[in-house]
This record gives sequence, structure tokens and C-alpha cells, in this order.
Amino acid sequence: AYNAGDYFTSAVGFYAIMKNDEWDRLHETARYYYAESLFRMGLYQASEYQLAGILFEGPDSHYFISSLLKLLAVTYETSDERVLFAILSNVDYSALPAKFANELTYYLGKINFYNGQDEQALNMFRQVKDYSSFYPKAIYFMGVIQVRQQMFADALRSFTEIKNMPDDKYIGADIVKLKGMAELALGQLYYAAAWKAENKLAMFNVSLNYFSNVGRENAQWFEALFARTWASLMIGRFDSTLGTVVTLRSPFFTDIYFPEINVVEAVAYYNLCQYDEVNRVIDYFFGIYPEYSEKMNNWLEQVSTKTGLDVYRELLLMYRDAQQGKATALPEAVLRNIVYEPLFQRKYAHIKEIEREFGIIENAPESFRTSVIAQDISKKMMFQLTTLRDEAGRMLVQRVQNLSNELGQLIADMRAIRFEMTDSQTRVLEKQELFGRQVGEEEVEIV
Repeated sequence: AYNAGDYFTSAVGFYAIMKNDEWDRLHETARYYYAESLFRMGLYQASEYQLAGILFEGPDSHYFISSLLKLLAVTYETSDERVLFAILSNVDYSALPAKFANELTYYLGKINFYNGQDEQALNMFRQVKDYSSFYPKAIYFMGVIQVRQQMFADALRSFTEIKNMPDDKYIGADIVKLKGMAELALGQLYYAAAWKAENKLAMFNVSLNYFSNVGRENAQWFEALFARTWASLMIGRFDSTLGTVVTLRSPFFTDIYFPEINVVEAVAYYNLCQYDEVNRVIDYFFGIYPEYSEKMNNWLEQVSTKTGLDVYRELLLMYRDAQQGKATALPEAVLRNIVYEPLFQRKYAHIKEIEREFGIIENAPESFRTSVIAQDISKKMMFQLTTLRDEAGRMLVQRVQNLSNELGQLIADMRAIRFEMTDSQTRVLEKQELFGRQVGEEEVEIV
């Protein structure tokens, strides 16, 4: 059945062999091919459960290498690296297959990176060979660690190496995206260094050039465009700052929530002494965002006793209602911001993957759908699905809390700008009045 592509039947058969104590010598083989059958059916979560069981038993298993490679395939399909990380964290490095050393070494480096073990991560990333498709990613992580460790010269070399890579050299590495990330990282590197440098103007200019190199086709374009507004502001290129602000206010970006653009715009006009424009920006800001802040705070108070699972369901329904033009507790711009946040999107993609796999079971032949296997798989997947939804809900609450805190600070900043602007206007008017009186007196004396 397996060789004929009838994986529903083969899964049932291999499962029966696994559960028959009289066929214990076949259990190891049956377990692996049971996992393979589930994978071929598209039941990646269920396959992952079985593969993890084989791998946690250690490298003595005949199917250790095969299971590890199949787990890599599952990871690519689900974009969820947690099980792979758990396996690699408990396996002797020397037991890993040399043929896939670059790939597995890269993942070991990521494990160390996320655990905050920078030296071990750097050691792993350095072992990835420059002919591997994982090499550009390894170099990028090295650059991030080097920035974190204040090894700025090394970080500069790492990000520059990525920037200079040919677009077609590494298949599957998404060089264009990595180049955009490297350009942005280099800009941020120079921007941060400029604050402590004697030649601030030159450093901010370099950062501005890097930010400008991120093209429209890159996912980092918006972030780079916004960074350009700050870099140009820091060197007094207010016309450039306001030009970028106009771009960011274009219809292309109307769906993006970023109230801080108002702060940049107000500061630029303030430095140009265009006080009417400053007032216009501040009035626009206070006409929208205090209400946003109030809504976020009210919602956070209202959900403080709810589970993450309840919040997850509530926010997805709220986002759907907002898209249909209905009134919602949170503004649509805030909802869009939190549901499209990359960390939540990865969690959501995993949730949708499990929901897809439930659909496979529901549409399977009756012999499989009503089997003990389907019941066992469904039970495990439902537990995993509930856990993921709960985690996603708590993640969304934290995201709203962060946005609320950030907006509270922006509101305080705008009040400070208004105070400074009003104070400056007062001083200007006082000087004008004094100058006018002096001119009047002189004119009387001359006459």
C-alpha cells in the first residue's frame, strides 16, 4: 500500500504492526514508515510526533538519520522549528550526518542564538561552509551577534559581505531579502554609532545612504524609509525629512499604524520655525491618538481576566468586523498592526496548518477517519491547537500593551513639542514687539 501511494491504508497497517507485541522485531521499521505515511498524507504534526519519538531514543536507532532528515522536511513544511531545536539540543553533535553538516550546524547556531549563548552560536555559524545555501543566513546571524557584543568592525564586515553577494549564487537563500536586511542593519549600525562619534554629521549621512539603498521590492523598505526620516532629521536635512513624510503619508501606507511619524513631522517643522504647520500636525495627532490610547487601555482592562484562548477568538472576530466597517473596541489600524506582527503571523501560520490537517482527517476514507489512529492524532492535535491559540492570544494582549505604552510616550512627546513651540512663538512675538517699539521711537526722533 505504501509503495502504491495508498498512505491511508499503509498508515493503518504500520500502526497495527507497531501495536502487535508478537511482531516486536518489526516495530522499529513500522514506526518509521508509519511516520512516513503520515507525512505523505500531509499530516505533518502527527508525523512529527512519531519522528520525535524515534530521535529522542538516540542515534543508535537504524532510522535515526532518516528520521532527522524527515524532521527537517516537516520543519520546512510547517515553518515551526521548535521540535527540531529540541531534538538537536539533546543530540551529540558528532552523531549528526556529515552530508547535512552545514544545514544542521546552522540550526545548532540558531539554538544557541535564541538561548543567548553568543560564543557558541558564533562558533557554529562560522562552521557553515561558504558554498552552502545556509551560509548567507549564518553570516547575517553572526552580524546580529557581533552588534550585540559591540564588535562593530566585525559586524560591518559581516553585513557588507551579504550586501556584496551575487543574487543568484545561493539557491533558496532569498538573497534579495537578506541584502535588504543587511542594508538596514548597516544603516542602524552607523545611526547608533553616530550618537557617540565626533563626526556625527558624516556618520548620520552614511546611515542615510544605507537606508536609501533598501529598494521598494524588499520587505524592509517601509522600515528603511521611516529610518531615513530620522537620519535626515538628525543632520538637519528637514526638506528631505518632510519629503519622506509625504511618501509615508501616501495611500500606499494608509493601512499602516505609525503615529510616531507625526512626531518627526512636527519636529521638522519646528526646526524650520513653521509654527502654523507644527500646530496643524499636533492638532491632527491629538484629534486621533488620545482616543486610540483610551480604547486600548479600556480593552486591556476588559480582557485582564480572560484566557489567551478567549482573547485570540475575540480579536480575530473583531478584526473581521473592522474590515467589514463595523464599530470595534479597538481601532482597525491597531488591529491590523497586531495581527500582522511577524511573531504572531508565524504562530498563526502554525495554527492554520493544524486546522488544515484536521481537514485531511475529516475528508479521509472512512476506514482511516474512524480508526483509532485518527482519534489518537486528533486528540494530540487538538491539545496542540488549543495551546497555540492560547499562546497567540496572550501574545496579542502583550502587543496591545506595548502599543499602548508607546502611544502614551508619544502623546507626552507631542505635548512637550507643543509647549516648546508655544514658548518659542512667545519669545518671537516679544522680540517683534520690542523691535517694533524701538523702530517707532527712532522714527519719532528722526521726524
